[in-house]
Amino acid sequence: MPTKPAPCEHCGFHYNCLCDHTPSLNSNVRIELLMHETEANRATNTGRLLEASLPLCRRHIWHRKTPPAELLTLLADPAAQPFLVFPNETATPLERLTECHPSSSNRQPYEKPLHFIIVDATWQQAHKMLRQSPWLEDIPTVTLPEGLTTAYSLRRNQPSGSLCTCEVGIEILAALGEQENARAISAYFHQFMLMFEADRQHIALSQ
Repeated sequence: MPTKPAPCEHCGFHYNCLCDHTPSLNSNVRIELLMHETEANRATNTGRLLEASLPLCRRHIWHRKTPPAELLTLLADPAAQPFLVFPNETATPLERLTECHPSSSNRQPYEKPLHFIIVDATWQQAHKMLRQSPWLEDIPTVTLPEGLTTAYSLRRNQPSGSLCTCEVGIEILAALGEQENARAISAYFHQFMLMFEADRQHIALSQ
């Protein structure tokens, strides 16, 4: 039996390498990934695709007893405007929120920089994280448009139609006027899905 190739030390794939497909984008969109501690080492995690592509995307590891200090500092900053991306009864629709601010594509600054906090976890973990994070209770929430469909199929037992973390980021980029960046990350995400399936089947894709 052929020996399984060593994984790429950056993307982790054995039979294909995603690294050359990673876009390096000029973006004004600020995304804060509130990542469950188990997500950091999961091959199926897509938050890292945003982190690798966007200069203003940061990772904050969630622990039940120790809130991430850097994110707490941001939440306390009166010069910043954080929004938690999560559906609830009081959430502002994303399209309504972005109508009130200049598009990032024209390089004009917002009155307050918007920071979108995406919970990077399974749907079940995300609900638990929010229940156990009282420091998020006063953060206004924003929700994505209804009727979106997902191309993500690497996790079981997730609500039908719910988007993965990378897809949420793509929707935010598009809503803020960065359509080209949204398309670039969408292509990167689909390449990740293609390579993930090829790697699972021990197939080296032609370059």
